[in-house]
Amino acid sequence: MLLVNGLALLALGVGGLRAEEPAVKTKSPPEKNVRLVWFPRFSPNGKWLLSAHGSWDANEGGEVRMWEAATGTAKHVLKQPRGIRSVAWCPDGTYFVIGGYGGDLRFYDTASGKMLHEANQGTNIEGVCISSDKSRLVVTLGSGSVRVLELPSRKEIHLFKSAHQGGIWGMALSPNGKLLATAGKDNYVRIFDLTTLKKVHELKHPGETNGVTFTPDNKRLLSGCTDALIRVFDVESGQQTGELKGHEQGSVTDLQFTSDGKLLASSGNDGTVRLWNTADLDKPSLQKTLREHDNLVFGVAFSPDDALLASVDWNDKVLVWDLAKGAERWAWKR
Repeated sequence: MLLVNGLALLALGVGGLRAEEPAVKTKSPPEKNVRLVWFPRFSPNGKWLLSAHGSWDANEGGEVRMWEAATGTAKHVLKQPRGIRSVAWCPDGTYFVIGGYGGDLRFYDTASGKMLHEANQGTNIEGVCISSDKSRLVVTLGSGSVRVLELPSRKEIHLFKSAHQGGIWGMALSPNGKLLATAGKDNYVRIFDLTTLKKVHELKHPGETNGVTFTPDNKRLLSGCTDALIRVFDVESGQQTGELKGHEQGSVTDLQFTSDGKLLASSGNDGTVRLWNTADLDKPSLQKTLREHDNLVFGVAFSPDDALLASVDWNDKVLVWDLAKGAERWAWKR
């Protein structure tokens, strides 16, 4: 109906108007470009694999993909307005957390893929990790700060303000949940005690640091650096005890141990994944080099039963390897 001088007149026959105006068609906004893949992580039961997708470009979008680990079938593809940098599983596998370049911290239900909670952190999120006892969520930020949240309330316990000068590129919790290691743009790896909320060690490197991981017994920390070396540190003393040489150039981006600590996987800017025999960390040796990627490899992960190895690269490729067979299980590329 049409209102004219306060009178309601039927549109039909008034001023030449037709009874039915054609519907205005509006175009859906174009789907944002998504590129790059970061840091795959297996679910605690090994059934699922999460991968984080998207760049830092504000004009591009992001995704989180949840795969069936054995087959590569996508269970959820969760579109995001900005690129996603990191994903983390709750230790019981019922939900997972994601964070990325828009600063949004989001919680998702594993079964349904529905979002449970979101909160913006005010700056880029570089890393997320949940402690093994499910009591704490650690969020590392592009500003160089580290936020520790209590779970399930999500209340902030502590802020390590300016833990690094510049972005924090890597982070890891010790298996016992007592220590946090962070790596960053300022050429340091730092270790924090999550009980006392104090800094324990500052480990100077010759370049930017990326991948960090603790040994399963919590006694040593390994770090990756832009000089392509992996360094081994004694956690108690902070002293360097060894080096692993193998990557050809650029940073070592991620480091992950098998559950028994006898095998280490490293990914690098040289486009390789390397497997190291670490049964004796005083005498580590390079066991195998995987060269099936053709761009920067930015993440590796072992399944909880140590049967599968996942790796991802900047050509939007996800690979899962069968370690017993020494062969590719499945691959996906955008």
